[in-house]
Amino acid sequence: MHACHFYDDSDQLIAAMVPYILAGLRGKERCLWVAAPPLPGREAIQALRAAWDGTDDALQDGALRILASDQWYSGSAGLKEIGIVELWLKEEERALAEGYNGLRIAGNTSFLKPGDWPILMEHERAATARFNGRRIVVLCSYSRAQCDDQQAHEVAQVHHCAFERPDADWRLAPAPDAPMGANGGNRRERRPPADQPPAAA
Repeated sequence: MHACHFYDDSDQLIAAMVPYILAGLRGKERCLWVAAPPLPGREAIQALRAAWDGTDDALQDGALRILASDQWYSGSAGLKEIGIVELWLKEEERALAEGYNGLRIAGNTSFLKPGDWPILMEHERAATARFNGRRIVVLCSYSRAQCDDQQAHEVAQVHHCAFERPDADWRLAPAPDAPMGANGGNRRERRPPADQPPAAA
């Protein structure tokens, strides 16, 4: 599954990312977190340590990898929509071969410049298409300050689903141009349990 969510500050990022990563580790998935401001790698590790005492063991045995966005993308020929997706697929194959149940990825897009938007959307479309049927769960974080309404609409369109957290619970945001359900509702009515993060339900 290839999902997205929007955040306003680092506290909201922590509230989304920490439970999401921990759900993957507890489910014996390999977890890769590509971190960027306002929650860079060091702060991400600190947030995980505050929530779970197994963080250091997971880092040491390779179940968890936290990479800086510039480290990952500079070593991956930049943000090329096909190249990055192929790397994720290889990471999934490697994780399965090493006995993990799948691959869980978290990525924050805050490091990108406005001119990167078209290729980012191509990357997201390619990921959504290629991840179907694979043992991969991906949650992409988008800063509300960096997206206007049209861009937010496009982000939701190029992912399998979008999550929001207007209160204590996570829920699926309405899909752009989504048809109404038989009972007059839409995807907003599907709510993961309150203690589960996006893409972990």
